[in-house]
Amino acid sequence: MGKSEHKIGVFGGSFDPIHTGHLIIAEAAWQQFFLDRVIFMPAGIPPHRGSLVASASQRLEMTKLATMDNPKFEVSDIEINKPGISYTYETLMILQEKVCSKIVLIVGWDAFLILPSWYNAEKLAQNFSFIVAPRITEKSEMPHFPFPVNYQILEAPKIEISSTLIRNKIKTRQSIRYLVPDKVFHYILKENIYG
Repeated sequence: MGKSEHKIGVFGGSFDPIHTGHLIIAEAAWQQFFLDRVIFMPAGIPPHRGSLVASASQRLEMTKLATMDNPKFEVSDIEINKPGISYTYETLMILQEKVCSKIVLIVGWDAFLILPSWYNAEKLAQNFSFIVAPRITEKSEMPHFPFPVNYQILEAPKIEISSTLIRNKIKTRQSIRYLVPDKVFHYILKENIYG
């Protein structure tokens, strides 16, 4: 991926809640791959996840609060407003009609490994390339997919923060300060989302 063409990174996820690790990955992807911007895409009803704790509107608001001070970051409500399960392939095809730039998908290593189980995975891989954020403990073997996949590994600090960790800390009355941006921290407290 060079500097010549306009590229948009799309970073989807439950964001239940969004945390500092997500922002570090997005910033690193923007810089390393010369992205024009990164669009955060909170999932409506994700196919690979169990039930979400925060409501769709709360997850959208937290994502907006987390990204509002970075002019390179945007938030899309395409999946939040779409009825039914959110499939990445369908979302990106809708988005592709709205933008003239090349779209690349930013994903975590664990999600990338199960790519063949995604809806329309082969078509997704034909139409879009991937930026993959590595996991904390590196594995030497690269994934082997039954179809060609264009991907590059992101060089970013490996931050061991997860939304599950944050929710569990709140349940056990431990501090989550600095694990999430300050605006998100105060919003979670005000809304008492995970208490």
